Amino acid sequence: MSESLPFQPDAAVSAREGELRAFLLRFIGLTLLSGVTIGMNKVLATLLGLHLHVSNFQLAAISSAETLAMALGTIPAGYILSRGNPKHLYAGVSLSLALAFCVLPWLPGWQWVALLMFLVGLCISLRIVAMSTVFLVRLPELGQGKAGWYKGTLILGMQFLGPLCGNYLIAQLGLKAGFLISALMFAILAVLGWQVLPDNTAPRKQAGHSTLPGAASLRELLRLPIVRVTYLFEILASFTASSVGVFSILLAIRVLHWPAHHSVWLMAVQGLSCVLVLLFLGRFVLASRYREQLYGGAHLAIMAALLILGLWPSSIAYLGASVLLGLGLGVNNLVNTDNIARAPVDKARVSAHLTLFGMVGGTAGALAAGRLADLTGLRNVFLIWLFPWLAAWLVFHGSRWLRRAPPAAIPSLAPTAESAP
Repeated sequence: MSESLPFQPDAAVSAREGELRAFLLRFIGLTLLSGVTIGMNKVLATLLGLHLHVSNFQLAAISSAETLAMALGTIPAGYILSRGNPKHLYAGVSLSLALAFCVLPWLPGWQWVALLMFLVGLCISLRIVAMSTVFLVRLPELGQGKAGWYKGTLILGMQFLGPLCGNYLIAQLGLKAGFLISALMFAILAVLGWQVLPDNTAPRKQAGHSTLPGAASLRELLRLPIVRVTYLFEILASFTASSVGVFSILLAIRVLHWPAHHSVWLMAVQGLSCVLVLLFLGRFVLASRYREQLYGGAHLAIMAALLILGLWPSSIAYLGASVLLGLGLGVNNLVNTDNIARAPVDKARVSAHLTLFGMVGGTAGALAAGRLADLTGLRNVFLIWLFPWLAAWLVFHGSRWLRRAPPAAIPSLAPTAESAP
């Protein structure tokens, strides 16, 4: 009996690693299919709006109705999840979404489409909070190099595979058939979510570590400098990505005069660039001694992309801007996710707040872009978006770069006895 004891720790470690690999594969598979469905639906909703001959603002209203509902539903979703079974809730809302997408293409006007998309957003908020919370809780076990895997896989589906699938389905089968296939995918997600998600979203207890969740209320969280910075740049990123996402198809069709079936490629190139950063450069960016410089450089890349979109209307320039925007958004999300995962904060609360602020930024960005596009022209919108980015960069990066000061965020995130994962 004594001879077998030394092998027990190795067996336990091997079993734990196997469980982590299995969880990661199942979770990423669910995330990818969810992203594909969301990406398809963005294209379907945009083309449905064009089919109904809507204005720029009406098109933005259709797109932002879902985002606004997701923002309003985020905090209630966190409350519901803390008291319910994620498997049951995820399956229920996925089946509700399947029914909604069976109805959408038969609605008579854009107002009804926007209203149903609002109801869709309320359902999706529950799914997003559940999945992002599970990932943040388990990220310390999965390792720093996996920090971008959830967002990267989601974006791969949303901005690359999903739009291409939606574009292909519409070209081959028609708009109504595309919505019915999307409904079928939601039904499949209900079954997969039942298999993948845990029974609750509580943090996993680990021996030798405190289970105190850390700062939880919004007031406590905003006292931490790294949380304030993360919240701000996540809002700006959502603000910008939603504007470009809504109008990239219109840019391709109206400014570049691309055929409609090619217009999705601006969105796809941006998404693919972001995904490559999130999936393959996590360890390089997060472990680099120049991490803060890369973070500030990513925000400069986003500003450069906005400048190009506003001033140089050519296919090569716009494709280059899409690449720059994707790279900048990818590095921004990598650093933000890792900062929050290592910070002494309640992960469920931060996940809900990030989702809420991101959705508010996305809604405001889409609606403001639609109104400004009608008033000033589509390309001028991207020049206007430069100003909040420039102000944030000067406040949080410019002074540090001028002083050549060492990063201030890393020491504040050092694990303590109360906050270590």
